[in-house]
Amino acid sequence: MFKVFSNTEVARKTFFFDNWRCFCSGFMDSLTESLALVIILRIFKAPNWIKSLIFASGFMGNLFTILTQSWAAKQKRYKTMDLGKIYWTIVSLLIFASIWATSVPSFSLLILLAIIFSKQPIPLMEDVYGQNYLPRERGNRLAITLNLLLLATILFGQVGGRLMDLNLQNYRIVLICVALAATGVALSFSKIPSRFLPAKGGKSVFSSVKIIFTDKQFGMALLWWSLSGIGMQMMGPLRTEYLIDGTCGMGASNSFIALVSITIPMVFRILSTFTCGQVFHRLSFITIKLMVNLFLMASVLLFFNTETKFFIALASAFAGIARGGGEIIWCLWVTQIVPKEKFSLYMGLNVAVTGLRGLLSPFIGYGLRQYLSLSQMSYFAATLILISSLGFLSLVKHPRFVTTPTTE
Repeated sequence: MFKVFSNTEVARKTFFFDNWRCFCSGFMDSLTESLALVIILRIFKAPNWIKSLIFASGFMGNLFTILTQSWAAKQKRYKTMDLGKIYWTIVSLLIFASIWATSVPSFSLLILLAIIFSKQPIPLMEDVYGQNYLPRERGNRLAITLNLLLLATILFGQVGGRLMDLNLQNYRIVLICVALAATGVALSFSKIPSRFLPAKGGKSVFSSVKIIFTDKQFGMALLWWSLSGIGMQMMGPLRTEYLIDGTCGMGASNSFIALVSITIPMVFRILSTFTCGQVFHRLSFITIKLMVNLFLMASVLLFFNTETKFFIALASAFAGIARGGGEIIWCLWVTQIVPKEKFSLYMGLNVAVTGLRGLLSPFIGYGLRQYLSLSQMSYFAATLILISSLGFLSLVKHPRFVTTPTTE
């Protein structure tokens, strides 16, 4: 019988070290969100397909979690947070190695692998939250933890952007800071109480994927979520390119790019995350998701249909609101619709599907860019988000989605 953590001391310890984990992770997030693309574009002059890979690397990491999750559930050598420590130690080593990379392929490969490994603990954290926190406290605790991550991302995003504005070769200092922070994440993982995954969670990859088709409501929810994700993420790398391009874009400085790519959206993510964390256990996730989709549509339409910095900043704020609320429900929505013992399994599928559509999205974006203007693409992306909203509306009255979190 596996021990179920539920006492106050375990929750306190989990919360404390998870806060440190997320604060240190913010350094890596700033690299993933913006700084890596700036380095790839301005230092290494990478071609489009490499830019797409770097932008999609986080989603590739999500996709691989379905493999690592299946393996983690079968082995009994490491507890879940031991695995998190191993993954992030590898991240630290890969970032350190990238400091000495001198070619586009070597640098890109090291950064790509680092980002992929950084995503592997995500489904494992779902098991930790399910075991160590009570249902009523998950939203509030996770909101605080994610806000610390966002705060660190904002601060280091600005510091990294300014360092590279002073001298582009300072990108190596940026990478050293990220590598040291990754070491801090690994140490934090080692302190979070955790367990071995239960044997019944050790399904094969094939049998796990079948759940998407056998659990029809879950599968449809993933489909509608994927449409809105593709609509937003296909425009992601084009945002940075639009800001950098001096011919048909803004021709913005590194500092302004960091401002609208990291600082503004992160500030509004903090506000949105806190709000959604407060109401998550009171509302169905579909209600919150529909509100999130409204902000997604407003953001993508406004960003690519203006050349005014104020409206670019406003679009970034809308994106931050949508992402903050979306992140809370993305992390916890399975806790509203499945039994406790299936949290990790369903979250693994959620993460993997997110990875698949995130991997495809930038390639779809660059492919359509050959035939459509950025304005036309923004309307296409908004249409996908609208279809997603209508799809969620078709599920909203189903008993499984009407209720607030599963009773445990």
